[in-house]
Amino acid sequence: MNNFWQKLNKPILTTTPMAGITDSAWRQICKSWGADIVHTEFVSVDALYHGSTKTLQMLEYKASEQPVVVQIFGKNAELYPKAAKIVAKTGVAGIDINFGCPAKKVAGHGGGICLLRDMDTVYNIVSATMNSVDLPVSVKTRINLNKITGAPNKGQITIFDFLEKLKDLPIAALILHGRSYEVPFTGPVDLDMLKSAGEKFKEYFPNSPYIINGSFQTIESVVDDLKYTEADGIALSRALYGRPWIFQQIKDYLATGKYEEITWTDTKDTIIKHAHLLYESKGESGFREMRKHLLFYVKGRPDASTLRKQLVSVDNPQDVEKIFSKI
Repeated sequence: MNNFWQKLNKPILTTTPMAGITDSAWRQICKSWGADIVHTEFVSVDALYHGSTKTLQMLEYKASEQPVVVQIFGKNAELYPKAAKIVAKTGVAGIDINFGCPAKKVAGHGGGICLLRDMDTVYNIVSATMNSVDLPVSVKTRINLNKITGAPNKGQITIFDFLEKLKDLPIAALILHGRSYEVPFTGPVDLDMLKSAGEKFKEYFPNSPYIINGSFQTIESVVDDLKYTEADGIALSRALYGRPWIFQQIKDYLATGKYEEITWTDTKDTIIKHAHLLYESKGESGFREMRKHLLFYVKGRPDASTLRKQLVSVDNPQDVEKIFSKI
């Protein structure tokens, strides 16, 4: 098995899967701004198993995006072998298994982070996936969750329980979100927990990269967090909304101790390129998805309110070019 994770220069900068965001056009934009790895949107093993056309389309990518990792999720271990084989046939670089999603439609039905309440199933999912394909299999999860929903006094399941269960399997990489299931997106991450978890991960998997997630505040803080946790890289998610150039800024800061602010010309060029890429991949019917990205890009501008009124009705890249040629 070719574990591409181990061949990447460190620190490794990667996207994380985001529903409705990390499609092919977005991944190409992130790669153009320095992402080392890109992930697809969340892909359901149930949908793959049953041959969903819409889900199969989510696996499509351009060669320029490689290495591409497909993140799959689902709570039924018996479905993973077939789903993983479908993914492997696309030629992607790797498979990631989601054990961290806190969304109600996933975790609320026993999937995502809540799978950690059944470690035997976790083990069976990872083992079955690895045994069915010749691809590196990584995992993503969170630092902890309550053993019983709504009952913190009943104890917690932690990343250390997770690692202990999987220590005999050839995990290609770990992406660890520094917040719990109960506090999924707000507030500071637990850097001490991320540091300790990284030490344990390296004990069990000395050659596999350890990637932290959820800690982005500023370019400077990313570097501080990487140094403190001794992680091999960082996975970025919502911080990228309207700011895909963060990858390049982080790399510049690591290399030189400084980075350039992005000019409005660079921003406009990125917006227009993104619009064309999305139109090429999804056509006129799918172009409406560009509208949310446009709102992200103009957030914080003094004229954002006026622009939003125009951007929510664009139907093609030409509409986008017309609006941004005036500002």
